[in-house]
Amino acid sequence: MNYKTIDPADNHWRQNYRLLVGSVVPRPIAWVSTISADGHANLAPFSFFTCVGHDPPLLSISVGV
Repeated sequence: MNYKTIDPADNHWRQNYRLLVGSVVPRPIAWVSTISADGHANLAPFSFFTCVGHDPPLLSISVGV
């Protein structure tokens, strides 16, 4: 699989802000991916998420059980 990694430290805060705002408006589904220690990939949809801040750029998701 090919993943794109974005290091916010390499971007100006305005670029990070635009990326975050574009991630939550309009409200799409957030695809959250993880890779386990043994290399297994997982992808899950989340519909409740929002921006926390732009410097550092943070998104929060709500996970219900």
